[in-house]
Amino acid sequence: MSSILDVFCTWNREVISVSGENSLYLLMEWRSGPPAKRQSKLMPKLLYRDVELLLKPEDGVVIKAVHGARAKETDAGWVLQMGSAYKGKTKTLLLELAVSSQSAGKKSVCSAYWSAFKTKQEQRVLLRREQIYLQISAHLGLMNKQPDLRVQKHVKLSETTGIMKQALRAFERGRTEEGCEIIKRHTDELLIMAVRSGDLEYYREAQILIQLGEYYQMTYEKLNDELSDTVRESSGTYYLEEDEEDFMEKQAK
Repeated sequence: MSSILDVFCTWNREVISVSGENSLYLLMEWRSGPPAKRQSKLMPKLLYRDVELLLKPEDGVVIKAVHGARAKETDAGWVLQMGSAYKGKTKTLLLELAVSSQSAGKKSVCSAYWSAFKTKQEQRVLLRREQIYLQISAHLGLMNKQPDLRVQKHVKLSETTGIMKQALRAFERGRTEEGCEIIKRHTDELLIMAVRSGDLEYYREAQILIQLGEYYQMTYEKLNDELSDTVRESSGTYYLEEDEEDFMEKQAK
């Protein structure tokens, strides 16, 4: 069907082995209307509200993780809440999938159905439907190609959310050094990627994490100090009450 929504799909690997792949990534970039030629301070025009993507994986295909949208697995398939579509504004979605062993050839991985509400209308309409394909081969030479760098970047940047959750758990449990080390390891990896690729987006992400790490360290160290002071004060009051009781008992005797 003709579409008023443009979707561009890129795999981290163009070809996978017939034996399958346990961790395969698909980058989906979507927009409505041509991309904006230059940055504007004005809010782009709202074209569709509550864009929803329904993904129906084929047999032997499992969606392991979704980055960039709220997702829920249902009997009909995976339902992804994609937000609103603004004219010329591109959004991205990253999927992690597992594909079991398949015969060689161009195979359909899943069906995709895009729907949304038009502005000033309360009826959901189908914007686009398509099949997403993947090339499967028994030719080892085709599988030795380097992974797509753009997809790899999105994969690396998507790790930040999980890393920060781990660090926060450490900070909340009073393990400040461990929390700082978790963030430092990830920022070091990002800075190495920035040097190797020359991509400043890695550097910007690392700088944000460094600032967040310093903020969390300062905040939780202050909270821990205040908690320690409170415990010491409480302990002092407790022992003072015990001393007073002993004194009263002695006076009674």
